[in-house]
Amino acid sequence: MSIIKASNIKKVYGGGKDFAETIALHNINLELEAGEFTAIMGPSGSGKSSLLKILSGFDQATSGDIFIDGKSLGRMTGDELSIFRRSHIGYIFQEFNLLDSLTIQENIMLPMILNREKNAVMNKKAEQLMELLNITSLKNKYPYQVSGGQQQRTAVCRALINDTSVIFADEPTGNLDSKSSKAVLECLKKTSEQLGTTILLVTHDPFAASYSDKVLFLKDGVIRTQLYKKESQDLFAKQILDHLALLEEDDYDL
Repeated sequence: MSIIKASNIKKVYGGGKDFAETIALHNINLELEAGEFTAIMGPSGSGKSSLLKILSGFDQATSGDIFIDGKSLGRMTGDELSIFRRSHIGYIFQEFNLLDSLTIQENIMLPMILNREKNAVMNKKAEQLMELLNITSLKNKYPYQVSGGQQQRTAVCRALINDTSVIFADEPTGNLDSKSSKAVLECLKKTSEQLGTTILLVTHDPFAASYSDKVLFLKDGVIRTQLYKKESQDLFAKQILDHLALLEEDDYDL
């Protein structure tokens, strides 16, 4: 079953009398299945972040259709979209975006607090997620008291707290050291495999992308090619590097 389906997505910035038109995305089509872990890679300015924001409903496409769990984002009002995002979509940022005034557990429960869930339900769900991602011992600490990797694992838990079917991750390891990056990526992989969550990861790092099931390569707002993991993670990482080199040389035919 396709959890995310995008058809003929186009995004244009500028245009009009005083501004030149820039096409950020050109006729993007993709489908992601339940539990699939997909990475998006490409040069700076290729349209990676624009695509992620549009697919997650944080920005609107100039044209095209996006469906998540069978629901059209384009047909929702602003309020409907906000409620839908909170219930169906988790978003992980590079900067963690945790609140220093809340404990780790309170940060995780924040989406449920906004939904006015019962305390017992929130606490039980938060405990389950903290155990899954090995941060239970940190629950009463504050974000400034834990490492960057632990903060990002907290952000992963927060993205999952409402039983979201999709997680969008925008360079989630960009501010982390290699050890913390590996821990966060393993958490995302575990989330995909054990909870069946669909994950879409934007990254510039081949090591991070090698945790995914497949990689989409963008250039100039177009998906030039895609690569599926068929063997080991190490081999997949090498294949990703080869594809990136070809992308830079512009050897892919549209």
